[in-house]
Amino acid sequence: MLTGDDILDREIARLQHLIENRKISFLGRLSNSKPALFVIAIMVLLFQMRNLPETLANSSLDAAIAVERPVQARSVRLVTIDNEDYATMFHSRSPLDPALLAKILVAVAKGHPRAIVVDIDTSDVSFLNLGAPQIPTVWNTSGEQHPDGKFSVDAPLGGRAMASGSVAALAAVPQDDRGVVRGYRHTYPLETGGSIDSPGFAAARMVEGHAPEEHESLAEEMHFLDYRYRFVPIKARDLVQDADSSTWEKLGLFAGQVVVVGGTYRVARDQFTTPKGLMDGCEIVAQAAAAEIDGTFISSASRWMTGLLMIVGGLATLAVYHWLKFRMAFLVSLAMVPLLSVASNLILFHRFAAWGAMIPLVIAVIVAELYSKAALYLAFYQKVAKLKPAEPDTEDVPSPS
Repeated sequence: MLTGDDILDREIARLQHLIENRKISFLGRLSNSKPALFVIAIMVLLFQMRNLPETLANSSLDAAIAVERPVQARSVRLVTIDNEDYATMFHSRSPLDPALLAKILVAVAKGHPRAIVVDIDTSDVSFLNLGAPQIPTVWNTSGEQHPDGKFSVDAPLGGRAMASGSVAALAAVPQDDRGVVRGYRHTYPLETGGSIDSPGFAAARMVEGHAPEEHESLAEEMHFLDYRYRFVPIKARDLVQDADSSTWEKLGLFAGQVVVVGGTYRVARDQFTTPKGLMDGCEIVAQAAAAEIDGTFISSASRWMTGLLMIVGGLATLAVYHWLKFRMAFLVSLAMVPLLSVASNLILFHRFAAWGAMIPLVIAVIVAELYSKAALYLAFYQKVAKLKPAEPDTEDVPSPS
């Protein structure tokens, strides 16, 4: 036999079911989720002001880079002048001997590369008569950045005119606020007007035979590296020594490849911090050239697209709590945390590894919606509790003596 309390409990459960499944438009339902909407607005604004999506994506990308298995670079080779080469071939003197550097470049040219990137400072007047091989060459040069963001650069080859098909490139290594080199830019603005290419972009232009089409407003944006490539450097001394043999020349040691020639000797002080650890400047150039040629670089995300995806992700999470029962909505929203984050980063960065940008927003929306639901149900039960009859006092009453 049903008691009054049983009937009341059943009716309360039925009323709660009706509340959860009432026929209200989505916009009408959103008006009941003001805390979550407030969280979405504040977090989108904060993320955009502080550039947090890119920062969080970099953090997750760093973790992926740390465990990523490197792959052998196929389009780029690396020739290095190490400490031993610097001591024995160049007698520990800087700038490097132009005649010996020319000998190294001639040895590289015998391997039939498509282009050479010389990541060595040749701005000194002693390089005016450097005998360079007749092959498309990118001559890296250094520069000074001014407060307005523009650069003044030193002319390579001592200032003399470069051969047809050769170009100068600015070997800049943009660093973040922690001093980590995460990528490069396609071009850099010059104080004298115009722009200068980065080495990787210049090498890609030579390989493609023309300048890759790119909107001018995007040229100076950061392009991130995942440092996926592994290089087995060829020592300059070994290359020069074997250049006298015609065997590897006939085989085409560098056939169809871009060869980066750079110094790894300690005096050059050309090491930088990357997500992969300390790395020589010439290897960073090789990473950028390979990424540019193979199309594996990560472009910067559009701020407009980032903000739009964050809003859509927040509203999608919010919709789950209005379309599903509370328990199911909670489970589905937990599954949406990684799914939304991965999907958004595939759209923004075209990389699964950059999965960390959306997670804080989705979790914040879930917490806000849980708080709203908890407050609603608490108010509901407190109001219903007033309708229930008070429980009788079960304390034993002493019988009269």
